[in-house]
Amino acid sequence: MRGIGRFLSIANKMAAVAASIGLVQVLTIASSFSQSNPRSLDELYKTRDRLVTQLEQPASPSPEPTLLSRLVPITANPQAQLIQQLQAVEVQILVEQRANDNLQQAVRLANQAVETGRKENQSIASSQQTQFLWYQALNNLHEVPQNSFLAPLTASKTQEYRENFTAATSQVQQAKSDFLAELARESGLSRQASIGICHLSRECVNLRGDVPPASPASLIKVPIAVALMQKLEQEKISLNHEVFVERGNFTEDSSTKIVSNRNYPVQLLLEEMIDRSSNIATNQLIDYLGSDYINQFLENRGYQVTRVNFKLMGEKIMPSNPGSGPNRLTANELTEMMVQIYNGETPGAKLLVETLNQQYDRALGFAALKGTRAQWLGEKTGENSLVLGTTLAMNIDGESYVMTVIDSRTSGDLQIRQSIAKIADYISKNPSF
Repeated sequence: MRGIGRFLSIANKMAAVAASIGLVQVLTIASSFSQSNPRSLDELYKTRDRLVTQLEQPASPSPEPTLLSRLVPITANPQAQLIQQLQAVEVQILVEQRANDNLQQAVRLANQAVETGRKENQSIASSQQTQFLWYQALNNLHEVPQNSFLAPLTASKTQEYRENFTAATSQVQQAKSDFLAELARESGLSRQASIGICHLSRECVNLRGDVPPASPASLIKVPIAVALMQKLEQEKISLNHEVFVERGNFTEDSSTKIVSNRNYPVQLLLEEMIDRSSNIATNQLIDYLGSDYINQFLENRGYQVTRVNFKLMGEKIMPSNPGSGPNRLTANELTEMMVQIYNGETPGAKLLVETLNQQYDRALGFAALKGTRAQWLGEKTGENSLVLGTTLAMNIDGESYVMTVIDSRTSGDLQIRQSIAKIADYISKNPSF
């Protein structure tokens, strides 16, 4: 009975509204709402024309108030509702016009990109043009409003264009990197050599830069240093905080002043690890941080390959609790790490830059850049029975770059130096690679 009573109440109110504003006008508004569901720009134009026609018709005189109209609040105003609908349609027309213009422009740019990409013997310039056209096409798609009728079509095209842009970007990188293979051959590097080069703006090229070398050697000390600075900042630990160097972390070191069974400030351990490449300091810092902490930090920073799993040793003496599994890195990830340091994007970057600038071993990058237009800024070298390599920062004509060169031990200092010098010379003549 309650449901029937509620239905009768609503019916009485509707009857009152109809009586007060006129049944014909009520039906006209209802019809306008039911028919105004346009799904294209043409339908919007037709809807706008119909609404304008309705508004131009003379308004019906207001009916005499009745008892029911006094009891029921009158909120329906046909003229006002038509104006509101017209305003909404005008707004949607602007949205759709903008969406259509951007979609058509995106399609035109995409067609140009396809034609440019089909050309044979692609140069760096033509590859960059193809990349730019896909980039611009994506920008136009991003300008299509989400509430547009064209949004679903735009979403599918965005995915298609993004894939094409990624492919075009890879082609540009490959075209830009081709010179590295030639310079590597001219320098006498082996086919296993990996090279990574980045401007600090992260314009990068590489040769097998994502292939891990047989061993990182002492280059692995850079990620340990970065993880150490993260811990010191995160836990508010002073650089003067002393760490006890345990006897078990002893191994042969050529030039370090770190000995076991003594306390040293953590800053001194850091400097000896980088400047003098101390394996003893490195092993103690691995224990101080813990491999789990280091590797979790590296993973959190987005490094997919670089991991610290094993302590370092000299020619004969293995440290205690050495770890399990090999240390790993790539030239690309090490180069990116150095870019972060020299861009000041990592904790303690200033100290790390100063430390890299004080490296004792200057037989590779430092020596290679003498006589070139490049100014050496800092470096970390690495060498063992499997690999020889270095990662260094340099400035050429006011622009800063990071370069990493790693090769199998079949190459020597001369080949590494020649490759660095040739690359620096190439960059000085081709600053945009």
